[in-house]
Amino acid sequence: MSLSLDSHGHLANKTEWNKTWACDMAKADGIELSKSHWQLIAAVQLLFDETGDTPPMRLLIKQLRMRLDSSIDSRFLYRLFPDNPVRQASKYAGLPKPKHCM
Repeated sequence: MSLSLDSHGHLANKTEWNKTWACDMAKADGIELSKSHWQLIAAVQLLFDETGDTPPMRLLIKQLRMRLDSSIDSRFLYRLFPDNPVRQASKYAGLPKPKHCM
């Protein structure tokens, strides 16, 4: 199944998102999604649903510490998503490219 993407490689319509698509996109980028990846993806989706936007890195870390694990830091996120944690998590979560990402 081919889904429409925007000019940044993110889903054009987030309602088309599914886990298979996310796995395929991550695999194409050389990432095998683990339990930790899925927790971050779910948290980013929830934050987006609550606020209508993907938070910048500092706010994301603050929210993840409150919601998932108080030890989460930027190094942890970069180990999961080495190119840009907020942008990659948003991409695999079926969300638009964050406004604050280049």
